[in-house]
Amino acid sequence: MPSMKSAVMPAAFAAAFMSATPAGAASTVIRLAAYVPVYCNVELIPAASAATGDGLINLGTSRELCNSPHGYRIILQHPADLVDAAIISDANRIPLSPRGETVVWNSDQPGFEFRQLALDLGKDPASVKRLGLRIEVKY
Repeated sequence: MPSMKSAVMPAAFAAAFMSATPAGAASTVIRLAAYVPVYCNVELIPAASAATGDGLINLGTSRELCNSPHGYRIILQHPADLVDAAIISDANRIPLSPRGETVVWNSDQPGFEFRQLALDLGKDPASVKRLGLRIEVKY
């Protein structure tokens, strides 16, 4: 059971505060502003499987988090010379760009997403040595 002193003190403070405001006085507005830094991160949780006979590689699941109010982009970095190759994001096939960077997701708002990713190697599966996944903030 709380002591009598701990119960009386908040009530006494509230009564003193309320009595200091005259009846019919204008209300007071308090504004609070805070700075929240932009944080964006993408990581790949790899799948345990390897390439299948049809040239598909299950890459795993991407976990994306970005609090940018203007959104973000997820970009796959890959070799530039993959012919007929594509990234598959949640069953959507996206052809790989000949420039070596392909936009996997383009959002105009903050987000927290999980995506299943696979790579269709196209006609030359031996040419894939390294892939990268990065996030770009839209300011």
